[in-house]
Amino acid sequence: MAGIGFDLKKLFVGAGAIRKVRAYAYAGIVCSGTMLLAVVLLLGVQMLARRFEATESGVSTLVALMVYALMGSLLFSSVWQILLSRFVADQLYEGRPERVMPSLLGASVLLMVPGGILYGFLLSSARSVSPLDRFLNWAFFMELLVVWLQMTYITAVRNYRQILRIFFLGVVMTLMLGWLLLSAGVSVLTALLSAMVCGYGVMLIGFMVTLFRRFPRAEGSVFTFLSWIRKAPQLVWIGFFSMAGAFVHLLVMWFGPQGESIMGLFRFSPAHDTAAFFAFLVTVPANINFVVSVEVNFYQHYRRYFAAVTGSGTLAELALAREGMITSLQQEVFKLTQLQLFFMVAYSLLMRYVLEATGFTRPMIGTFQVMCVGYSAYAVGNSLMLTQLYFDDRKGALATCLVFFGLNLGITLYTMNSSGAYDGMGLAVAGVAMHLTGLFRLMRYVRNIDFHVYCGQPVLSQHHSEGKANLIQRFAWRAGAERQANPEEKKGEGI
Repeated sequence: MAGIGFDLKKLFVGAGAIRKVRAYAYAGIVCSGTMLLAVVLLLGVQMLARRFEATESGVSTLVALMVYALMGSLLFSSVWQILLSRFVADQLYEGRPERVMPSLLGASVLLMVPGGILYGFLLSSARSVSPLDRFLNWAFFMELLVVWLQMTYITAVRNYRQILRIFFLGVVMTLMLGWLLLSAGVSVLTALLSAMVCGYGVMLIGFMVTLFRRFPRAEGSVFTFLSWIRKAPQLVWIGFFSMAGAFVHLLVMWFGPQGESIMGLFRFSPAHDTAAFFAFLVTVPANINFVVSVEVNFYQHYRRYFAAVTGSGTLAELALAREGMITSLQQEVFKLTQLQLFFMVAYSLLMRYVLEATGFTRPMIGTFQVMCVGYSAYAVGNSLMLTQLYFDDRKGALATCLVFFGLNLGITLYTMNSSGAYDGMGLAVAGVAMHLTGLFRLMRYVRNIDFHVYCGQPVLSQHHSEGKANLIQRFAWRAGAERQANPEEKKGEGI
């Protein structure tokens, strides 16, 4: 987070709507760029397929292969993403940037080997798809595994224009190549899968080159980051359950009464899946606003409090800084909730007319609107969970994710035989529960922040090489990094 935070604060300095638009655009690129790209390309290739008069079965096969690759790669990569974020932060704190890139390579290997085998087995059941098309979809899945991991590292680069260019080049290449191959008479499935592989391949190479320029030195074992599992095991499960909770209702519906077999082991619940796809887009504003709220607004108060802790602040100054931090946090959470609620209502009402025009039935629109409520609550709850990690409350963050996953799974299993009457209700209830659980835990934690900060420190001094960077230590590193990035800042404003 620190990387994007420095640049966002610079962009928000001074007046002007253009600077603010740029700031939100940069935040959007880092937080939701890859997902938005996937959505744009998913819609784009469907339009191309229909433009060249592909059959409905051909379009359904294409969408199934793309959705399974996207969702499967997200679930696989989620296991390592948050753990790697912590590992990279600790390495930068310890002054060991040469360990950053080896961890990316090691995590990629650990994902690609089992992921490639399992997804290959899944694809082997799709006998109706040609071997070439199965290989192309497999390659697309493998690329996605690496790209999701790269996005964990990309905030450390802070060259957002370059990142934007890579995204744009990937989209343009995919759509142009797809058009050219279809115009040349290549089959729809082969042409569009080839275009997706090439487009994401360009992104993968572009991001890798950008990261190696930022971290040219690479030393140490590629699997050093695995030792962080012992130091922070909750981070693995937090990453997995936060992502699995968002999609588990789809898996349940695939194997329920509404599920249909498309090819081999590939299953769909057409009405439920389509509604979920459009509803998931409602999470984007919360993801973007979270970065802006935390890094631009809340962090100033967060910094003031820890400056009092690590500096020579008096008890009165510490209490004042603590109350200011809590007040700021409450305000930002309220603003985030307001923004998400407004966008959810506006988006669901606007999309109702769009979906009606595209052939959605009333039950499908009802499911879509219920899911908008669920994903909106999930987006805010996920932001609260990430804020818990900001304070290193790993147990609280894990509990928040488990509540979401468990309720979504349990309620969806209970209602899947309701003939569509309660579709999306599991997601809606689970999302609201995640929101409330995260809010309660976070506010309780920060009101006792003095206890957690002082009593959570090691009694005996530990050398940095042990890789343990506690809350005070990591703040001290970040404050120093910010001062280095902003040398004009007055000495009295930070540490």
